[in-house]
Amino acid sequence: MFVGVGAGRLGRGMLVAVIAVMCHLILTQAGFYQSAARRFFTRQAGTASYGAYAGWHGQGSDGLTYQTAVAFNAKERQDKKESSVTGEDNYFVGSGSSGLYVGVADGVGGWAAHGYDSSAISRELCASLQEYAERALGSPGPKELLRQAYGKVRKDGIVKVGGTTAVVAQLRPGGQLRVANLGDSWCGVFRESKLVFETAVQTLAFNTPYQLSIIPEHMLAEAARTGRSYILNTPEDADEYEFMLQRGDIVMLATDGVTDNVAPEDIEMFIRDHGNMKDLQAATEELVSEVARLSKDPNFPSIFAQELQKLTGEPHIGGKVDDITVVMVKVD
Repeated sequence: MFVGVGAGRLGRGMLVAVIAVMCHLILTQAGFYQSAARRFFTRQAGTASYGAYAGWHGQGSDGLTYQTAVAFNAKERQDKKESSVTGEDNYFVGSGSSGLYVGVADGVGGWAAHGYDSSAISRELCASLQEYAERALGSPGPKELLRQAYGKVRKDGIVKVGGTTAVVAQLRPGGQLRVANLGDSWCGVFRESKLVFETAVQTLAFNTPYQLSIIPEHMLAEAARTGRSYILNTPEDADEYEFMLQRGDIVMLATDGVTDNVAPEDIEMFIRDHGNMKDLQAATEELVSEVARLSKDPNFPSIFAQELQKLTGEPHIGGKVDDITVVMVKVD
């Protein structure tokens, strides 16, 4: 009798599970989760720890001024090895005679499992980027700035092991935007709450971005001996972009902690609902706080979950917890 009752319960449980999976697949095909994401994103933001930076930069001959804001949220870690308050992410903001330079970098987290500080390379790279931006002669483009900064990081020897993505933008006094992107961090421009420009991600495979790396010779030799390899991109591999900005445009740079969770359409709605980011710093903080909340929601249809479902053919749902860093620039 006991076995019969257990089997009955098991049968009913399996039936419920099958129905749940079928409903999930039907709703996915119908686009329900995409529309649900929009509704979730317009909820009032929850609380999250964040850091912030705000400032005004430069004025060109045509009167354009760049207002900047930064917010970040480092994910919680039980065994914390990184020493940056931004987690494995980092950012920089620097201005000089050739305009405003901004950027974000995302240290590859896999090195933490081997006892290394995964934030070291993104932190040192951003520090070098800021240094070169503020004392630049002429008007070096973002790729040239990235080349100089990466060379300095390798030469200094502070970083022993690590890899990082990077997206660097230059906003020139006349409104010209120049961008260099390596990996899966992101830059987009919103005009009247609509996305009008964005960078493309560079990946070798799903969740495997291009990255600037520092690998000791003995590790490279061991990898070659055992038939393995490391991702060893250089600044020359970065994609370059140019775009003309207008007054009122919003330029956003973000690590994949944002783009793995929400889509550009979600950000469009957020910008529209916040009056084209009238209070830039407050709105940037709220955006990061909201994305952090969604990343921890097991029922949120994140971009990462949707892409994983396409790849595997199996149902996936839930946010992707990660460090989140955003640099916003408003053209006034």
